[in-house]
Amino acid sequence: MTRSSSRKRAFAAAVVSCAAFASSVSVSTSALGADPATAQALFDQGRKLMAQERWAEACPKLEESQRLDPAGGTLLHLALCREHEGRIATAWALYQDALAQAKHDARKDRAKIAQERIDALVPRLPKLRVRVPPAMRRAEGLSVLRDDVVVGEAQWGEQIPIDPGAHVLSAKANGRKPWTLRLDVPARGQEVLVDVPILEVDAHADGDASRPDAAVPASPSTFSSRSGADEASRGSGQRTAGILVTGLGVAGVVVGGIFGVLSISKNSEADKQCLPPDHTRCTAQGVDAGSSATTAGNVATGAFIAGGVLVAGGLVLYFTAPNGNAVAVTPSASAHGAALGLTARF
Repeated sequence: MTRSSSRKRAFAAAVVSCAAFASSVSVSTSALGADPATAQALFDQGRKLMAQERWAEACPKLEESQRLDPAGGTLLHLALCREHEGRIATAWALYQDALAQAKHDARKDRAKIAQERIDALVPRLPKLRVRVPPAMRRAEGLSVLRDDVVVGEAQWGEQIPIDPGAHVLSAKANGRKPWTLRLDVPARGQEVLVDVPILEVDAHADGDASRPDAAVPASPSTFSSRSGADEASRGSGQRTAGILVTGLGVAGVVVGGIFGVLSISKNSEADKQCLPPDHTRCTAQGVDAGSSATTAGNVATGAFIAGGVLVAGGLVLYFTAPNGNAVAVTPSASAHGAALGLTARF
């Protein structure tokens, strides 16, 4: 047996002995629960399981005992059990409660143990920081959750202690697609940063604002050629407009290419900070790089679509200019992508 293991066993024995003595002296004199007898039986069972280092079985019994009959000794036992179980953030919070209870009860022995464990756990506590972009903060019905527990607005952007291990973060809002992220928090004192993305509009949600057929032109640009007396001048003007629109489209494609390269680069950077094949197990740098890769990819996709629409519109304008043809081209964007509206009179 290693020295470290011996020290842990000695400490556990000290805590158990201290709290057990207090419980044997007066287990129900300050009983606030409805069933102190059951609480005592569960406490005794929990202590035996702790002595056998069966933490996963002991902790629920101690937790139920504390619920039925709150006591400082039980609380200290529960904190120790959660610490050995690996839930160090939960243990840290329980030790804080045990310290306050010990001071209230004038139990210096318990207060000393609780304070020592708090000081030992602080450097080891992982911390989670959840950031919500300004564009999403006022979204109707926005709800951010961690393991099905609401992460309130007061927590956004702040470091919050969290137990190591697997966790699930999610976000939802009215008329938008839900978002879910699974992450594995390492058992060491570091920050895990998670950026909630801007949730995509749900094309199948109720309401006119999110309907897929409610296409809203992105600053709808309509280029038209109307019939007039000077047919040659009309055709020349339409060709000029076609060249200009095509040039804008080419510029959009170029911008899409630049952001596409940036997305690939950031994705490669994220891969180096993750543990394949599970790309949800990343360092804070990996999460940042992955978020940047997604954003750049979205910009690239939008630029390619807009550029392609403008190029197509410009070509239509150019090649339909002769013979007094009247042409109207209207590019638009919707939840399903982009569309090109064409109206012609020959």
